[in-house]
Amino acid sequence: MAQNQPIFQIKPEEHFVQIPVSIERDSTTLINSNRKPNHWPTILLSTICVIIGQSIAKLLENFYYDKINRSEYNEHRQNDGVWTQALLQTVGFPLLLLPFIILTAKKHNQPSSDQFHYKSLAVIYICMGIVMSVQGRLSAMGKLEIPFGIFTLIYTTQLFFTPIFARFVNKIKFNRWVVISLVLAIVTGALTLSSSFGGEPDEAELNYARGSWAALLAALCFSLLLCNIQNVFDSYIFRRTESTTRNPSFSSVFEVIIFSSLVATLISMVGLLIAGEQHDLKTEMNGFPKGKGSYVMAMVGQAVSWQIYWVGTVGLVFSVSSVLSNVISVVTWPIVSVLVVIFFNYMDDELDVFKGVALITAVLSAAAYFFRLHKENRNSAY
Repeated sequence: MAQNQPIFQIKPEEHFVQIPVSIERDSTTLINSNRKPNHWPTILLSTICVIIGQSIAKLLENFYYDKINRSEYNEHRQNDGVWTQALLQTVGFPLLLLPFIILTAKKHNQPSSDQFHYKSLAVIYICMGIVMSVQGRLSAMGKLEIPFGIFTLIYTTQLFFTPIFARFVNKIKFNRWVVISLVLAIVTGALTLSSSFGGEPDEAELNYARGSWAALLAALCFSLLLCNIQNVFDSYIFRRTESTTRNPSFSSVFEVIIFSSLVATLISMVGLLIAGEQHDLKTEMNGFPKGKGSYVMAMVGQAVSWQIYWVGTVGLVFSVSSVLSNVISVVTWPIVSVLVVIFFNYMDDELDVFKGVALITAVLSAAAYFFRLHKENRNSAY
């Protein structure tokens, strides 16, 4: 019996060490064992947040630019408001403090081993906040420098960057359904080239070189941001619960958004003050055709909608991966483009064949990814 004891001691240790490594490294994109078993409600809710948040934010952005007649040529206002638009994407983060406090209040006994994560996370959140502010600024500038169709085509390159970062940074492996979903999402993004935008530059304002670089770098920053968010979850936040019986809490989604947005908001506010945009905001509000109340509601509505969008985007990274998060973000574009046609009467903008096909490919792209999730979830049940 003395000879049998080492055998029974070794096997459980090998089993305990190898299973998490296998699941974390070999899972295609999808479901880690340390994530919630009832992940489908979180995935669906996050997807809805991305669609609703991005759609409302983009509609209000179009409303804002349309009413201030941004499309009319004014060489002195070429890039006015770009820091403001970047700020609106993150400034609403205090709205998430209450749900964050409520969810974190349920977790009382944190292991002392968590302490070493805090300094690393603080540095990471600062870096992510910098990327968020730069991405928002570049995206806002790119749309004011080149035709919106060209901006959309270039900005779609994020679907090339994200899988590359996910493969080499997050160690994600892909299968045919994920690749099909990505291809269809790229087609979807490209087909939205016929979409209109209320702030599209006049022909005299076009700067293809600067606008193209801004769009490309904005796409790169967004992809880098998503993969860094997944790295934070996999390398830090999910490991907090490995030595406990607790499942990862959705409060970690609010944590990532709040601390990153705090840094991004501070940077955007400094940029706004240096650029003197605070004076333009007062002038715009006083001269807004629909009145001061409508102006304030448009700006506040954008800030709130962007937070809904970020909850959905980060929630999809939390539940599945950065790749699915990026796919859902892009396949929402045709919905926005159709809503712009419905609510705004832009010249030469109509429900054409491109928008129709884009809607179809968007549905197929999401369906392909969700089908792969369903298969993996079903296989893991056996």
